Amino acid sequence: MQAPKLKLSDIKLKAVILGALADNAGTLFAMNLLAALLMTAGIPEAEVMDRLKSTSGLLLGLIIGLGCTAGGGYIAGRIAKQAEVLNGAVVAVIGMIIALIFRDGGDPVWFDIVGFACMLPAGMAGGWLAQKRRTTV
Repeated sequence: MQAPKLKLSDIKLKAVILGALADNAGTLFAMNLLAALLMTAGIPEAEVMDRLKSTSGLLLGLIIGLGCTAGGGYIAGRIAKQAEVLNGAVVAVIGMIIALIFRDGGDPVWFDIVGFACMLPAGMAGGWLAQKRRTTV
């Protein structure tokens, strides 16, 4: 079986923009909600920040962020209704660019490596799920 030929015109700008907004807004909302819930539980703000910068906090942040990237890729794929994996990948690339711009220099190297290495597959996975949903429905 031959892979379909993808063209630049297969990228749907509206789909990618909405997917990237969902990815970044979702990540920001989820992380701020997590911090707010911890502070509501009576944990001082400084300790909340320390917990979020710990290994387990960083791993949780990766899971949330990559989940939102997959969600953004899914949204882009659903809206595009074609080349879903490609549109999901573009959402991930936009996420990478935004992550580079707002990168916190205090994060450990492993966090950056894992995060950037997994963003593209996460966005593509979201697009793949959208494609599967379209082809099976």
